[in-house]
Amino acid sequence: MKATVTEIGEHALDGKEPMIILFGERATESLKEYSVIQKFEGSGELNIKTGDQLKIDDRVYQVEHVGSFANANLNSISHVTLVFSEVPEEDAVVNGIYLSPATVPVVKVGSVIEYIS
Repeated sequence: MKATVTEIGEHALDGKEPMIILFGERATESLKEYSVIQKFEGSGELNIKTGDQLKIDDRVYQVEHVGSFANANLNSISHVTLVFSEVPEEDAVVNGIYLSPATVPVVKVGSVIEYIS
């Protein structure tokens, strides 16, 4: 399933944390300030799992871990946190999808995010 980035909040890509917080277009204004807004093409249920891929524009990432709330939130409010670091043994982000390589991509309005199961 594909989504297009429609908006990037002022504080969404600060470079301090190796992550991108994604929300759907119905996010509140305060959430939008810290998020990358995505709009899905079509409809359908996502079930991301370890071993799947995520593609952002031309960059392909391997899914290393999927947090316990990630799929439910992705399907209900288009919200998930993309984490570009190793999966910690404890306290992994429950709404996170951990990706490798651990390099945060350049994301811009118009970027395409493809969830490949």
